[in-house]
Amino acid sequence: MTPRPCTDGTLRHLSVDLDDVPGGDGGSSGYTLCSSPERRVHAEDTYAIGIAYDMGLRDDYIDIDELPACAECLRVAELLKDPRTASRLRLHLRPRRPDVATGYTGDQIRSVLRTDIATGASAGRRAAVHLLGFTSIPDQPGFGGLVGLLDLPWDMGDTVLMGQVTDWSAVVAFATTNDVPDRDRKLIALAASLHDEQPIDLATALGHGDDRAAFRRAIEAVMIAAGQGDRWELTERPPTERPRRARA
Repeated sequence: MTPRPCTDGTLRHLSVDLDDVPGGDGGSSGYTLCSSPERRVHAEDTYAIGIAYDMGLRDDYIDIDELPACAECLRVAELLKDPRTASRLRLHLRPRRPDVATGYTGDQIRSVLRTDIATGASAGRRAAVHLLGFTSIPDQPGFGGLVGLLDLPWDMGDTVLMGQVTDWSAVVAFATTNDVPDRDRKLIALAASLHDEQPIDLATALGHGDDRAAFRRAIEAVMIAAGQGDRWELTERPPTERPRRARA
């Protein structure tokens, strides 16, 4: 086992990565060389920090190499080199990345959903996310439990954190039981229909009254689901007044 640098944002810790172990999980787990409870990183640590910075999960970018070394980690690393002392060490399993976006803010959820769309998704899923991100549903407490988190292997061996709604029918039920505008419930019903390719009454789904922004979003989603989202641009005509009859 070869220690690799990782961080909690204050010290340069060391960890034993299981990436090369047969049956391993690509480095998503491993062992810390100290018991720092706040050290919650996963996969390639430097890249994980960069993703967190890009998503706004943290305010500053951290260069691991510029952090001071953790003395406890260095001490344990030395003990690992000697088989006589290594056998008596008790290492701490690194916390795994959560499988769902519990605790994420609405904007963070929208971000991981957009990342999924950017890395390739079906037309139906792109249309559904286009609608979901417009609503207040992602901002509701507890919604993150309906968004699964996945690591996608990307360029140069890096990984990208993305999110996918696990069950669109559950999102429809969530919208029904939470205090959100009726407009959002209609948009989510349309989103689930487009994602699951199920028929829906468009007169009801698009009945947003004078809410032009919602109506426009719904039309855009229908075009995206039809594979035409990048070919058309909607232009709203200004309302025209009906000519008044002259009184006799």
